[in-house]
Amino acid sequence: MKHVLIILMCALTTPAVASDDHDAARDAVRQKQVIPLAEIIPVILNEFDARLLEAEFEREHGTYVYELELITRAGRMIEVMVDATTGEILEVEQEGWQERND
Repeated sequence: MKHVLIILMCALTTPAVASDDHDAARDAVRQKQVIPLAEIIPVILNEFDARLLEAEFEREHGTYVYELELITRAGRMIEVMVDATTGEILEVEQEGWQERND
């Protein structure tokens, strides 16, 4: 899964951006500042019953975040912002998305 994600990130971003994201994420994980993306992805994919299209690692307003672009089984594109330090979903960008209460 980790190898697929790295290949996907490299294919969907420019080489310089992918390299910078990867290096920053790796350093933050090593310093135990963030949860590894490999632990967050399965939780998010299960929550939204979706597949991962793209993942980015960013620092926004002093907080590390994973920005995950997903496609649901219904074919809807969803962008999920996840706090990389806690795994908490910060924001979901998809018109008409409703939280599942199973």
